[in-house]
Amino acid sequence: MNSRVVFSICLILLLANVGCGYREIFHLTAATQNARTAEKPSSARENVVSTGQSSGTSTSDDESPALADPEIPAEIIGGIRDPSLIMPSSILDLQPVGVPFLDPAYGTILRRVSNSMEQGGFETQIYSQLQAFSADNQYLLLDSPRGFLVRRVDDLSFVAGLDTSTWNDPRWHPLQSNIVVHFDSNEDSRVKLQFTDVKALTTTTIFTFPDQYEYILVNPSFDELSDDGRWLTGMLTRDDGQPVIFALDIENRALTTQLALSDLYRDSCEPDPIWGEVEPDWIAASPLGRYLVVQWVRDWEPDTPTPRCSGLETYDLHTGEFIGRVSPHHNHGDLGVDTDGVSEFFMTTELESPMDGNRPAIAMRALPGESTVSPPRYLQVVDWADVDHISCQGPLGVCLVSWGSLGENIDFAFENEIFLQYTDGSVLRLAHHRSSKCGYWVQPRASISRDGRYVIFASDWGEANSCVGGDDLGRGDPYIIDLRARP
Repeated sequence: MNSRVVFSICLILLLANVGCGYREIFHLTAATQNARTAEKPSSARENVVSTGQSSGTSTSDDESPALADPEIPAEIIGGIRDPSLIMPSSILDLQPVGVPFLDPAYGTILRRVSNSMEQGGFETQIYSQLQAFSADNQYLLLDSPRGFLVRRVDDLSFVAGLDTSTWNDPRWHPLQSNIVVHFDSNEDSRVKLQFTDVKALTTTTIFTFPDQYEYILVNPSFDELSDDGRWLTGMLTRDDGQPVIFALDIENRALTTQLALSDLYRDSCEPDPIWGEVEPDWIAASPLGRYLVVQWVRDWEPDTPTPRCSGLETYDLHTGEFIGRVSPHHNHGDLGVDTDGVSEFFMTTELESPMDGNRPAIAMRALPGESTVSPPRYLQVVDWADVDHISCQGPLGVCLVSWGSLGENIDFAFENEIFLQYTDGSVLRLAHHRSSKCGYWVQPRASISRDGRYVIFASDWGEANSCVGGDDLGRGDPYIIDLRARP
């Protein structure tokens, strides 16, 4: 292996290891302030119309048969489907807020959402794994130094009179258009799950956790609900100080799985020889509400006895029983559903593949996993990069990828791009994000709306001084791509 590959692997591993830290950084602002059925898709996500072109690069270790072609909205406008083109970033001046503009290389229409960068701050969608758009695309959920914000998508105006100061881990309800689902603040020792109607400006407590649970652990508890809005998962602090993984059946107001980390390490898991009892990076319900999914902050090593509490694992939502391991790693990725509406997967980055042994690849692994790991199905070779995030919050069979680069010059396809990766290996390349990526707030971390119309990403638009002057996490703004807007 050449020195660039060795260096790149080290960098990617470093990024993977601090991925948990990045998710913690997200909460520095807000936390300090105090469907589908399992058998067929519902309106939470949409079926769409075929891309008509595949890269022909999709391969699988188990050579499983391909599913139906992934699809995109019939009226989608712009984008590049050729996966081999190298696209140098063209000069495009910082644009005024709210005025649609064209990315001339890709033919897509963008809008800048705020001017926070010029005011010395930032606004950003929360994370790639979290849906930024309400179920009807009317509202946009953002984070900022002022706390959580909700803007209207049409004119980008704020929702006036909305108090978000006590919100923890907010996310849109997947089916109820105006509803933000969140925990209350950690200012007292009672944990409540609440629904806030951003149109009526009302908040309702949906569930109060038993008295033994005192605080919500913010970082591992902010992933999506199941697509039907029934299941929510996360981690609580018990009154004896123990972290407890939980699953909540919102529909029946019932707390089901309750897994104390101390019990897991006593009965099933071996402490890490260096870090001891490692905690989860993130916890989620699978999109179809079948599994409790936990990504731990340590990797599973195939050449050693199989340790539990490593990689990406699945558990029974009702009992907490271990089911399988999906991925050996804790790289960035997201949970999605394939074009058949019933096959759940985890799309992530693999450090090598049969397609190219010297470069990483986007791949998918099937849920619920196996006793070791699910075999990867490789989709697309990419070059080594300093940032990588994946969002599978949109239509069936497609995820949105934010990719970076290691140098200033673009000499490989997909560098510094936002692109759609379909589960048949085809792509639709949407735009250059034009971010310096100098700090977390200006890493693109793009997310896609449920119907696939909108994409949102963060950027400082190449501002060289975005991370200086005490703002080491960056100053930037969100940008929306409208895939149904005409130039």
